[in-house]
Amino acid sequence: MRTGLCICLLSCLLSAALPEPVPLIPGDPIQLFAYSGPTTGATRGGIARVDVTAEGLPFAQMLRLETAALPETPTAATEYALRIRYRSTVAVKKDDSVLATFWIRCAEPEGGECSTRLNVELGRAPWTKSVSQAILSDGQWREQKVLFRMAADYAPGDYNIEFWMGAQVQAVELGGIRFDNYGQGLTAADFGVDVLYDGAAQDAPWREEAEARIEKYRKAGLEVAVVDASGAPVDGAEVRVSMRRHAFGFGTAVAADQLLQNSENGEKYRRFVLENFNMAVFENDLKWPGWEQNRQRALNGIRWCYENGMTRIRGHNLVWPSWQRMPADVQALASDPEALRERVLRHIDDIMTGTSGQLEEWDVINEPYTNTDLQKILGDEEMAAWFKRARAADPTPLLFINDYSILSNGGGDLAHRNHYFKTIKFLQGLEAGVDGIGMQGHFSSPTPPETMLRILDRFAALGLPIEITEYDFNTTDEALQAKFTEDLLITVFSHPSVRAFLMWGFWEGRHWLPNGAMIRRDWTSKEMYRVWRDLVFKKWWTEEKLAAEGGTAKVRGFLGEYEVTAEAGGKTATDRVTLTAEGARVVLKLE
Repeated sequence: MRTGLCICLLSCLLSAALPEPVPLIPGDPIQLFAYSGPTTGATRGGIARVDVTAEGLPFAQMLRLETAALPETPTAATEYALRIRYRSTVAVKKDDSVLATFWIRCAEPEGGECSTRLNVELGRAPWTKSVSQAILSDGQWREQKVLFRMAADYAPGDYNIEFWMGAQVQAVELGGIRFDNYGQGLTAADFGVDVLYDGAAQDAPWREEAEARIEKYRKAGLEVAVVDASGAPVDGAEVRVSMRRHAFGFGTAVAADQLLQNSENGEKYRRFVLENFNMAVFENDLKWPGWEQNRQRALNGIRWCYENGMTRIRGHNLVWPSWQRMPADVQALASDPEALRERVLRHIDDIMTGTSGQLEEWDVINEPYTNTDLQKILGDEEMAAWFKRARAADPTPLLFINDYSILSNGGGDLAHRNHYFKTIKFLQGLEAGVDGIGMQGHFSSPTPPETMLRILDRFAALGLPIEITEYDFNTTDEALQAKFTEDLLITVFSHPSVRAFLMWGFWEGRHWLPNGAMIRRDWTSKEMYRVWRDLVFKKWWTEEKLAAEGGTAKVRGFLGEYEVTAEAGGKTATDRVTLTAEGARVVLKLE
């Protein structure tokens, strides 16, 4: 969720009318910030103060934040285990507007990317945060400005100003640090910044580029030829081109028992699925414990989808390698690696043959960064064996790997993201047969669209299709939720490597994070649902009526399935056609 007005910018021009601010760090921040964290052991770091007068920068000294070592798989606590901190001696009021300004660059890894979290919080439990924002940096010095509001009244010494440095092994350099309190009554517009997040403005440069990519990659030419019974062109025939289904996957997670429930809510749930989505994933029914407890429920859910024309179904998931995510008996085999290995492979055989030919794709491995119980015993190479066994049991579905915190968390979870990238490359090196990359997409705050595009570009270089597999935005701010959902949809629909976007549920009555749903429990809709309908079924939907000049009508439409009808002289002809990236041509004969 948002912590006040929070925005990270590359540049920000302040209005000349702004009042004189009160510095929250009265003195030289380079000298006043102190390192907090271990200097020895598996997690360690430190800071250095460096004179940069000769470098021609707008500051004379900088802080070098060095993260020297982290555990191989850091926990969520690792990020703030290493930090620099200043306990402010300046009192503030709730909703005071504070502008943080600093210069930052990533010194190591060379040519790489660093993540540093700006954090301002109460200096004791419950550690209430006024801002907690990941700041991504590269090898170039860049000025950053972050505008936020104080979460409460704080007396001198009550709150900490921090930069967390434990995202990965790295060296970050900071200079020109200021935290200026402009007091009450100002809006983001007074500072020349966007109130929501970087890139939210309607004139943000990324939008025009995204629209151009959508036009290039998501549309193609459809030609309709209209002829009479003898095959001669029919000039002026009325042609209607009606889209019926997107080629791009717009889907949702579903629950089999809710789909099959004989109730008013069950009926509304089923109708909503069919009216709004062309793809489905079973949230829990095909997970290992759910399958072994009640496989028939899952199979009945799959059958309902097919009977109602929903044939694009994801399987989620074959192996979620944590003891807590597998049947209870699996952990009992921890001391017998061969028996453990066989138990996993038998499960893959069982569920793949039990659903053979019915699913379009499968998440073979789920969340391998934080769930490693099986790999610690069987070795990382065993992940490739799971892919190969799934392929042997059912060669038809695409086989995915799936993980979280790749696009979310402001894009700042570099340790997680880098591990995911390396794991996919590792599996490709073992010829495991990975067909696709799943990025879950559980958000609690926005990630700038341009940051997400850079992340998508990096993973697209692996040569595999990408899907957003589990989207939700857990916030009570419905306007922000709708706005970010719109921008995320535009971002991923514009990227040529992304082939599907799936909500992780849609109804508050059946959602793991009810605030993340787009339909309330009473079935009234939130603003996010309007965004979904406007984009998926209006802006990105092709409905055309035109005349066949010289017997031919041409239209550029969104890729997908169409019904095409021609009418002239009281005669009609209708056909179905699939518009692919290569384009399509259909001939309608009026007889």
